[in-house]
Amino acid sequence: MDIELLKDGLDRIGIAYDGSALVRFKTYMSELMLFNPAYRLVAHDDEDEILIRHFLDSAAAVPYLSGLDRHEDIIDLGSGAGFPGLVLAILMPESRVTLAERMSRRVAFLRNAVLKMELSNVEILEKNAEDVDGKWDIVTSRAFHPVFDCLAYARSLVREGGRLVFYKGPEKNVDAEMSVLGEKVDYSTVRLCVPYLDEARSLLVIA
Repeated sequence: MDIELLKDGLDRIGIAYDGSALVRFKTYMSELMLFNPAYRLVAHDDEDEILIRHFLDSAAAVPYLSGLDRHEDIIDLGSGAGFPGLVLAILMPESRVTLAERMSRRVAFLRNAVLKMELSNVEILEKNAEDVDGKWDIVTSRAFHPVFDCLAYARSLVREGGRLVFYKGPEKNVDAEMSVLGEKVDYSTVRLCVPYLDEARSLLVIA
């Protein structure tokens, strides 16, 4: 993996990191490249593409999340290959991150990756997102269901004072997605800057 590309990307986002985080990202990439041919975890097989489209894309929300009053407990719904959950766990070691994933092969990958990266702040739930119980400060997801499919159960997982924070594309697409809800929901968007990615990205935030 191109460590200098990763470092420059994290610097551009404005994220503090140490050597252990870089080692973990390198391990994460190695495990992805090893298991992806069989498990089909991500669509790309080029390391730079994975670094930009998955690592840095997931990391782009860290400055926003770290600035919230409540970010100790985070759950990633439909975590898949660990995006954004594992990236958040690496870069926000003070937070406890739960990964909810229903597919057993992806869960096997996640457990192995957590073990190899020696991440002690991660819990993995082999469950459908709608079957998860508990309360978290931040409920997040990336490349998951449209809001109208998951809002009800996602809201039920948010602790008082917490937020739903969903990774999305352009802000205009967020507005279009929210317009089809059968209820009025107060929300905001946060524009993300993903280094080297020539695509608009944003966060949908529901408090």
